[in-house]
Amino acid sequence: MAVRRCMNCMKEFSVPEGYENQYLSCPHCGFVEGTPPKEPFHLYPGTLLQDRYLVGVVIGCGGFGITYKAWDIEFGVVVAIKEYFPAGLVSREPGQQKLNVYEGSRKNEFYQGLDRFLEEARRTAQFEHSKYIVQVKNFFQENNTAYIVMEYLDGGSLKEFLRNNPVLPVEDAISITDSVLGALKELHKEGILHRDIGPGNIFLSGRSIKIIDFGAARLSDETKEVTRSIVLTPGFAPPEQYQTKSKQGPWTDIYAVAATLYDMVTGKKPCESTDRLMDDMLLDPNRVNPQVPEYLSNAIMKGMAVNPEMRFRTVEEFSDAIHNNTKVLSPKEELKKRKKKRLLLIAAISCIVLAGIGVAAIGFISSYRKSHLRSATVRMWVPYDDEWTDRETAEAHYQSIFQTFSEKNPDVVLEMECIAESEYLGKLESAKQAGTLPDVFLTRVLDSDLLSEAETLENVYNDVELQNTENYYFLNQYRGNAGEAAEKALPTGINVPIVYCRFADTADSEMISKTRSASITDLGQMNSEESLGYFVSAKDYSMLINTFGGSYRYNDKLVLDDTASGLVTEMGKSNFKAEAPAASVTSDNAAYGKALDGIIAKAVGEGKIDYYVGDMRDLNRFESMAGMYVPRPVNADKIVLEFCDYWYINRKVRDDKDVQRAAEELLVYVMMEDAQHAMHMEGYRDAVPIRRAAFENVDTEDSNLSFVKDYMLKAEFLYENQAKEKEYSINLQRGVIIDKKDLREWLEEQ
Repeated sequence: MAVRRCMNCMKEFSVPEGYENQYLSCPHCGFVEGTPPKEPFHLYPGTLLQDRYLVGVVIGCGGFGITYKAWDIEFGVVVAIKEYFPAGLVSREPGQQKLNVYEGSRKNEFYQGLDRFLEEARRTAQFEHSKYIVQVKNFFQENNTAYIVMEYLDGGSLKEFLRNNPVLPVEDAISITDSVLGALKELHKEGILHRDIGPGNIFLSGRSIKIIDFGAARLSDETKEVTRSIVLTPGFAPPEQYQTKSKQGPWTDIYAVAATLYDMVTGKKPCESTDRLMDDMLLDPNRVNPQVPEYLSNAIMKGMAVNPEMRFRTVEEFSDAIHNNTKVLSPKEELKKRKKKRLLLIAAISCIVLAGIGVAAIGFISSYRKSHLRSATVRMWVPYDDEWTDRETAEAHYQSIFQTFSEKNPDVVLEMECIAESEYLGKLESAKQAGTLPDVFLTRVLDSDLLSEAETLENVYNDVELQNTENYYFLNQYRGNAGEAAEKALPTGINVPIVYCRFADTADSEMISKTRSASITDLGQMNSEESLGYFVSAKDYSMLINTFGGSYRYNDKLVLDDTASGLVTEMGKSNFKAEAPAASVTSDNAAYGKALDGIIAKAVGEGKIDYYVGDMRDLNRFESMAGMYVPRPVNADKIVLEFCDYWYINRKVRDDKDVQRAAEELLVYVMMEDAQHAMHMEGYRDAVPIRRAAFENVDTEDSNLSFVKDYMLKAEFLYENQAKEKEYSINLQRGVIIDKKDLREWLEEQ
């Protein structure tokens, strides 16, 4: 009687005579043989690697890798195999093993990541005898990628356990923490930081507790700032991990362990460390859970101090504190103690040197005033895309952007309010009418109606940072052509058209071949008989139509020339027919556009559209789809781009020169390289930074932006009221594309 091995539980079972050529259900776990993987780009169960490892079902999948359960034929044991599969850089045709790496600069990024992946394996392998760290048994390259073979841990992560047991007894929480600290002692002894300790990377397997996932691990450097990639788990990462350049050491991992212990004993995930920099509202653990003893509460809060200097320096110090072997003050009490000592020291020094201060002191004060802004409170409004992110994440993102500004200008208080885009423009308009606009505010597109309330930016443009216009894309062109807008609204980004082509279709190999090297030269190209069709986002009509040679300008009324009219008519012929939003939102253009976006997003997620014509703001959405769509350029003699992310200063700041100066310095700051990079290239990418270096220094590593450099060589811009133009575009899309009205008839109605 034949015997087979189940690709789910890895147990053997007998095959009755006559059923050798049929798929059967495993009698142990019920898994049906021949079941395809959940995603077409996963390796199929039964795949053999290195003529030794029999791949089973997927047990984990992230942005950079896929982890499979597998059987080691040589040793006869179950193992876990992690495959390097960076979403957005590669694809795999269903049923195949070899990866297809995208061309251009994305290939460079893939192989750089591959080196880091293998380095992760080497780092972890040196701890093969540790009882606290997952064991790496082998690693190798195959199928145009790499694999790490690890011990298979039967159990689940602490994160999964806490879902059903949100608050752990103090003794259990300390026991788990002891195992994590045991692992960190071994790592730190070798000069390695884990940098991503959190409930998701702590694995509970029977009585064994091990840390996993060394993808973020880096060598420790305690004496100088080192540039590192930003990989972290929100809520469990200290402020220094949000910076590409920072001093990191054992105290960096200690913050994460303390935050994890906080989560275990309170049942509350800690708020972002960057939020705490602005306003530390985190409650002490014993205030959330009275069962937590004061010594442990103090130890946790000291371990989570936002100032690295206030944290424990070694895991041994932290371990002693959580076991009550040493007395620890809370960070607040420690600060009081330090301030008292400092005041006594200052008083003593003052008595000694008072007579010798004289002119030197006056010179110091004068120098300070020249290099620091005076005391001021600046109210600032910024929007966030509430379709793709939440307020908490947006606030953390913006606070990380302005962290350096706040550090360099400690007397300036930034009162920043993040407002959902769905209500942002309405709130701005209401504030304009009421005369309560904030001191500084940001809009995604130019809204000419706000210019009457804005201060001129002469002082901003005269700053030495902006005097060298060669440092910026097209800033001179903007100032020379945008009229009043250039005087009062400062663009910090550039938006570009992008066509997202469906890539990972399970059967359409011709489509895969086309999108691998395609550029879009006309709309008809996207609507062949075989194509599912395309959809053009209304927000990008102007860029697309003008790029293809049409005139699509708005003054007091809608104007389309014959070419533009032809292009709009062509859009209505797409094989993809968008469903109209519910009647309940048809009375308002903004609500209609938002509802339609939701419908299209669902269709895109289900792979019902071959091409989506959008812009750089859509990049994050498509990257989250793990290779289903690939971004491709629009190819034309000219590429019409648009400035975006405009900053304004309220003209009422003239009443307070300190606030005015701080607001102007703030706008200078957002044009600097680090701020531009943080604003547009880290985390949520939505525009090309207008500061050249902020983009050019990274685009060779960013596969999705490789063709944008070519755009810059043939770029043209339109200067108009973008807010009104976008509103008209939604109206046009609604009337002609969705409701199928005749274009000329619709134009006459406007």
